[in-house]
Order: sequence, then structure tokens, then C-alpha cells
Amino acid sequence: MVDKLKKIEKDENLPEDAVKDNQDTIQKLTDKYTNNIDKAVEVKEKEVMTV
Repeated sequence: MVDKLKKIEKDENLPEDAVKDNQDTIQKLTDKYTNNIDKAVEVKEKEVMTV
């Protein structure tokens, strides 16, 4: 995703600030969903260990 963003930056002469903002947004979303997955795995582990 970041590679595509950098390609767009070069192809369309996007400002560096816009690219940085989008990279930050991508990272925040990645962190959010990684956290959601970790929580789901934790719940599932407890469920499996209970049985």
C-alpha cells in the first residue's frame, strides 16, 4: 500500500505532506485491525483452553 502511495506521489506530483498524512492513516488502520485480531485470538485461546 505504501509503495502504491509513493508511486502515485511521483506520477501525480503529490505533495510530500499529503503522502505523509496518508501513510499515517494507513498505519493507524493497520494498528487498529492488528489489535482487533489480537483480541479475537486471545478470546479464542481462552475458549479452546476451557474445553
